[in-house]
Amino acid sequence: MSRAVRRFGTPAYRASVPGAPQPKRPRRYSQPELRERRRAGMITGHYSADWSLAREIADVVTPLARRVAAADRPTRFGHAATPGSVPALAEAVHEAVGTIVGWLAEADARRKTAHLANEPGKRRYAMTTLTDLAQRPALPTVTDKALKNGTWAALTALADGIDAAFSDLLGHSYPPGAEGLRGQASRSEHLERLLSRTIDRAALELERRLDRDEHADYRQTTETDPRAELAAMGINT
Repeated sequence: MSRAVRRFGTPAYRASVPGAPQPKRPRRYSQPELRERRRAGMITGHYSADWSLAREIADVVTPLARRVAAADRPTRFGHAATPGSVPALAEAVHEAVGTIVGWLAEADARRKTAHLANEPGKRRYAMTTLTDLAQRPALPTVTDKALKNGTWAALTALADGIDAAFSDLLGHSYPPGAEGLRGQASRSEHLERLLSRTIDRAALELERRLDRDEHADYRQTTETDPRAELAAMGINT
């Protein structure tokens, strides 16, 4: 029986050398840990099949919706032109979902055009057309009522139709740094960049605005009139 030939320098060859260090499997992070690493600018983790787009949107949006509803005059967060607004976050979620719809359509188009492998021009045109034809969800309107009662958190529904399919795509994608990528960026890295410039950026702007407003409200309620303090000590001003 012939033995399998291991080419010099390949992972199989290196693993067969006695005493050679074995490659470590990349550490897996939970979805909240991946979010923390992403926002801290740390090295990209592996976004695998257990990562959910719908859950990511819900985990980010739901607590912000509660804080906006509990704030003084929630409707002031509905002005799209103001940094840290709810419409800006809605647009960011919409952009992220639309981009991922395109990724899924591209993967599907690659399968559908496999028979055109020897005609790259035709295949490229067909894939581009199929990707462009993929239906993206409509951008929802954030109403004053939704701001007051927190129901704008239903932005999660934008991902309902693609959540399972995208998790499956992640599960069949190379982790960052895999040799099969041949130096190209992984699906995880593309996803991380997308989330950073869309959902993360808009959510953090809204979070910081809420923090500033809550701090200002606290100062207004705790500051004491210095004249009143002097009067309490029997000193007229």
